[in-house]
Amino acid sequence: MFKKLFENQQPISLKWKWGILIFVTFTLFASLSSVIYYQRSLESQFNEIQANHQHFFEATVDYFETMDQPFQRTYFQSIISEASSGELENTQDSVISFLTFFESNDIVYRFFNEKQQLVYETQHVNINPMEYSDQIKRTEVNNQMAMVGNIKIKSATTGDDVGSFQYIVMPDVFNRITTNMQSNLYGILFGIIIVALVITFILVRIFLRPLTYLVNSLDLVEAESLSQLRVRKPRSSDEWSDLSDHINRLLDKIDNYVKNQKQFVEDVSHELRTPVAIVEGHLKMLNRWGKEDPEVLEESISASLQEIVRMKGLVQEMLDLMRADHVDVDYKDEITEVYSTIRQVFNNFVMLYPEFQFYLDIESDPDELYVKIFRNHFEQIFIILLDNAVKYSTDRKEIHVAVSTSVTAVRIAVQDFGEGMSAEDKERVFGRFYRVDKARSRDKGGNGLGLSIAQQLVKSYRGEIWADSVLHHGSIFYVEFPTLTDTRQIYKSKQIAKHKSIS
Repeated sequence: MFKKLFENQQPISLKWKWGILIFVTFTLFASLSSVIYYQRSLESQFNEIQANHQHFFEATVDYFETMDQPFQRTYFQSIISEASSGELENTQDSVISFLTFFESNDIVYRFFNEKQQLVYETQHVNINPMEYSDQIKRTEVNNQMAMVGNIKIKSATTGDDVGSFQYIVMPDVFNRITTNMQSNLYGILFGIIIVALVITFILVRIFLRPLTYLVNSLDLVEAESLSQLRVRKPRSSDEWSDLSDHINRLLDKIDNYVKNQKQFVEDVSHELRTPVAIVEGHLKMLNRWGKEDPEVLEESISASLQEIVRMKGLVQEMLDLMRADHVDVDYKDEITEVYSTIRQVFNNFVMLYPEFQFYLDIESDPDELYVKIFRNHFEQIFIILLDNAVKYSTDRKEIHVAVSTSVTAVRIAVQDFGEGMSAEDKERVFGRFYRVDKARSRDKGGNGLGLSIAQQLVKSYRGEIWADSVLHHGSIFYVEFPTLTDTRQIYKSKQIAKHKSIS
């Protein structure tokens, strides 16, 4: 039951997660700081009260040390009475006036005789004399904090004990301070909550603004043209900027896939229209009257089969072209040794076309030279270039293959001495279904997709392909791939290939 309940709940949005995290973090930090400040301020207030009353305590002790007689109740009563009527003078009078002025619920003065009997107190309190000390100390009175000073008084002239004096700062003083500071603390905490809410709202909007922009931009994918939709890169170079770059590259790839798919449908529809029409025409003719004529029947079947074979080859080439778009994902760990592969394909063409003169020129011949490409695709590229050279060679049936290396790349050149290309043809030769000699292309065979497939494969493996040609003097096609120099990567790829062959 509980599992179903939690499964049906909507996940908490990132806005709420970040908002709660920021709010709780800020509130806890600010509240903890405020509580610490409150404790220190309260302690500072108590220390200040203690320091102030210590002065009055010492002044009172100094005065009563001038007495020669033990403390008596009648003496204090007469002194207080005279102080209240304003009859006392001299410096000593100020101390007694002080005692009278502070005769309140906050301060209590208690006097004991030499036998520790209470002789006078400004206010009755239920507290026993403490240990004698010349300092006011904090203690508990009825489970509440108070300050108490208790000291023996000796006559300054005779040195005899005249009694003891107790000075009490009542808990009400501390309760008022504590209550007042607690009220301030609650107000500060309430203000912290309000400020935390405002800061959380602002920060969440700032933090999520790039994400909101990305979401809104991606929502336009269905409404706008994908080729025109891209995410604006932020000014700052941070994670959002990196994410924008990744999304734009992803949109470029998706746009490329969409365009290729659309182009694939359009090209196949265009190229299949003619052979389908031919097959349809022959079948209609046979259906009407040709099936009774053996000669017409044989011719129609032969022509239809020829067109079906051409359509089959066309579809296969189109599929190869589509697969070439994502070989970097399907074959990312594949490597190929250059020289042995080139020699194998070269020797095959020497055997297939004995009427041609083939020349292979390799600048250097190290034991091994590797490029990051699937071997079948490398062979396919080289076969397309050699087949194209054979197809367009006219009088001079001679083909040269040259392999050269640099520090970081290997370059393969395939040269023929055939028809060549004009400047316009050279720019468009890698286009789909483009044929240089349109009048003779059907006789030569092919659908005009070979060089497009080769170009797409080369680009997918981070290589380059281009052509150099002079009309009526032949063409040279160049292919260049970065070479692998990391022996660890070569070893890893070999182990993967070995594992695949065993399995």
